[in-house]
Amino acid sequence: MSWIGAIILLSVLVFVHEMGHLLAGLAVGIKAEAFSIGFGPILFKKEIKGIDFRFSAIPFGGYCKFKGEIAEDGKVEEGDFLNMSPLKRIIVYFAGPFFNYLFAFVLLAVLVSLPSKIDLYSPTVSVFKDGKYMHSKSGITLAYEYGIQSGDTITAINGRKVESDNDILKTINDEAIQKAAENITFTLNRNGETLDIIIPSVEMLKALSGERALGLYFGNDLIIKNVIADSAASEAGLMAGDKIISINGMNANNIADFRPIVMDNASQKINITVLRNGEEITREAIPRPVTSKTVGTYGSLGVEFDSTPMRVERVAGIPFPKSIPEAFKETGNYIISYLNGLKLLFTGKLSVRENLGGPVRIIQISSQVISVDIEYRLRTILSFTATISLILFLMNLLPLPVVDGGMIVFSFIELIMRRPIDRKVLTKIQAVGAAFLITLAIFITINDITQLFR
Repeated sequence: MSWIGAIILLSVLVFVHEMGHLLAGLAVGIKAEAFSIGFGPILFKKEIKGIDFRFSAIPFGGYCKFKGEIAEDGKVEEGDFLNMSPLKRIIVYFAGPFFNYLFAFVLLAVLVSLPSKIDLYSPTVSVFKDGKYMHSKSGITLAYEYGIQSGDTITAINGRKVESDNDILKTINDEAIQKAAENITFTLNRNGETLDIIIPSVEMLKALSGERALGLYFGNDLIIKNVIADSAASEAGLMAGDKIISINGMNANNIADFRPIVMDNASQKINITVLRNGEEITREAIPRPVTSKTVGTYGSLGVEFDSTPMRVERVAGIPFPKSIPEAFKETGNYIISYLNGLKLLFTGKLSVRENLGGPVRIIQISSQVISVDIEYRLRTILSFTATISLILFLMNLLPLPVVDGGMIVFSFIELIMRRPIDRKVLTKIQAVGAAFLITLAIFITINDITQLFR
């Protein structure tokens, strides 16, 4: 069901985009022939006021077709889209992306107006050596490589005071992406001493984008909240309320001490010592083997830990109309982040394979978003939908032939030259642009599918 919801979400964004084109075209007097959600074979259609409204088989996109939009054989007739003034065409081309921006703006205005609850965890961290123990990208984690240790308390990032996990993650994102800082400096308290650890932003961006694991974990208590029925933990006699203090004779001060031993010992006996009602009790457990695409086969004990937050912060929503400037701020922040991200992709500082995604990946992530806990679902869906809508806004304004941005550039050239570009030349440019976009779409789709099975 979550995948169906994800496809519906993407279809809504396409509908918004194409509706922008349609309404703008009708407003400036251009005849629309067809309006479709999806590509390929038509599943359903109905003509309304001379426009053929369609639902097509492939839900990864859509289109609004105007009369004479493509200059076939260089011929243009009276009333054709390409025979309209450059200014009218610019309005129509721009309207699609602009509607995506407006849609995102409205969603963000609603989002900031909603009250929220934030679980805030202590800035004291556990550090995993290998990302696989966080069910993330395997390999040495960024935090471990640069010397952050379990038990360190992060007090500031680039000189900005932080007091919780939420502060830390927001500040890292702001410094690395929004401000494009060269380095991220972590100020730490380690056993009463203050020290700075400097991580290059390029490496931090790899962690933020998922190319490698950051390695930081917040919430350190090893108090068992729940023992899953018929699990290795239940067979070993572990109980809710037990506090794990050692594993295989080694102290377990935090999750980073405990989890790797469990995961590395699938089907092998391990000894777990817990504190129960003031008494130390040792139990023998055999972690059950579990296989995942991310880390392969690993051991699972079958316990949930009590991740009680340091405090719960309840934030009142920003009422209308005060939510409007806040929504502008949020859209502006995202646009800056996205453009900085494109710059890093084009300069090779971020992996194209890891960070470029298309409809398949959008639907995959959308299905995960729709499946989050109901308490956070509405906020998560609003935020994610606004983000994808802003991506469509920006991607469609790139100056590439065939997409809206490229056609706006051609129309501006005609406006300045005061004469149309040769239609045969334009047709050839559009054909080259279409071939490029089809090739790019194939690459992205193959990459998306490959990522699904990695």
